[in-house]
Amino acid sequence: MVLKRDTINLVADQIFKNWRRRLNENAYPMGPLGVNVASGHVSSQCPQGEEQNGFHPDGRPYCRPKPKVKEKKKLFKKAKIEPYNFDWGLLGEDEKEIISTRKEIIDYIKNNPNQPTRIDKPRGSIKKFGGKKEITLPFDYGEWPHLINPADNMGWDLIVVTSATAEDDNLIPVGYVAYNENKPSAMFNDKIIIAPDGKYTSEDRKLIQNVFDQMDYFDNPVWY
Repeated sequence: MVLKRDTINLVADQIFKNWRRRLNENAYPMGPLGVNVASGHVSSQCPQGEEQNGFHPDGRPYCRPKPKVKEKKKLFKKAKIEPYNFDWGLLGEDEKEIISTRKEIIDYIKNNPNQPTRIDKPRGSIKKFGGKKEITLPFDYGEWPHLINPADNMGWDLIVVTSATAEDDNLIPVGYVAYNENKPSAMFNDKIIIAPDGKYTSEDRKLIQNVFDQMDYFDNPVWY
């Protein structure tokens, strides 16, 4: 069977139109809720170059600039050395992981406890938390050096409840402390509170509350 030239042209024209239509469906038209109208794909509700990190009280998405992670950063990993169970061994670039939000790091540690930690401010140390006031810590304070918070390009900060130590097993998140608008440059550099098996005392809560009550650029600790 030999197709006529007109028939061939008609088929080619239809193929070309279908191809153009598929390109348009997957291009950039967005609806008011951040959905690609043609394809139905959900997209970000924040402008290009920003990412969503929670919501405002009225339900609007809270957008922030996407942090840039420094390259070739040297980090450290834990080794069994008394008394604080850390060492200055170099952590390779392929051993670190970027955890973008507080919810993600909390979920990660809940599902993967006993991650290597580095306690750089053991109980009794002095810390200023970016301010002028010197505060004596009633708890161990440190970080997960390989789990990176893009807010400061360092390991996510942690607080071990006073009734426990970093040597305990199954340390999982039981709360957090966050900077507020009084120190915007430090916002999202949250401190994750951890306790063995998720258990803590009323005295633990009181001691941590007393520390952060001394600084007006922290919100009250949140407990689970």
